[in-house]
Amino acid sequence: MNIFERTEGILGKVESAHLKRTQQEFFELAYSIRKQLGRQAYLLDRYLFDLLNAIGQTLAHDAADRGFGNAWELSSLCKEIIGREESSKEHPFYEKAKYYIEEHPLSLQEQETKLDFYLAALADDFLAYMAPFYFENRKDVIQDELDIVCLRDLYRKNSTIIGSEEQMEKLNLLIRQRFMVTTTMASFVQGATNSLLHSLTFRDMETHKTVIQLILEEMDNPEDMP
Repeated sequence: MNIFERTEGILGKVESAHLKRTQQEFFELAYSIRKQLGRQAYLLDRYLFDLLNAIGQTLAHDAADRGFGNAWELSSLCKEIIGREESSKEHPFYEKAKYYIEEHPLSLQEQETKLDFYLAALADDFLAYMAPFYFENRKDVIQDELDIVCLRDLYRKNSTIIGSEEQMEKLNLLIRQRFMVTTTMASFVQGATNSLLHSLTFRDMETHKTVIQLILEEMDNPEDMP
């Protein structure tokens, strides 16, 4: 089956009715839990505020932009290595990039094509290097707004008062389904992936081949594969 037969396969479907249903279910369950808590309903109020506030601390487009921006840092490293400069040699990723570039010399004349080839080849390794730093950065931001130990305690107290964890577990699932349509880290990775796509589809002026074509041609020689 061709999953890209229609543009929906690329863009996703135009639908939001399920989100409306999930939000309604969320409000109904939250209301039910508050009623069961009685005079201690403030425990759920605090739990919901803390959790939703933490989820909203990072906008999806900001995370994607940071992911996309990582390519600029990798690009600077690759440019220096191609130009035999060493001003960034202290960068933790410098030696890995230098080793790859030196082991995979290209006969192409266009420097921009060389650069995008190396950006594409090193993209996943650089993402694996950078993602933990971004995660820790956002974790620090959230921790400035949220005491995770307190959040766990509120979850436990609410569950104890209403008699079981089942309703709180379902409430958490509804929160994830409705308010975390995409996670911060997924947005970050997609931003980095968009940068990779830009490199893969770059067309060399001399050969009129795209970078993805050049990579596929390299696969004729397994030892030269990116």
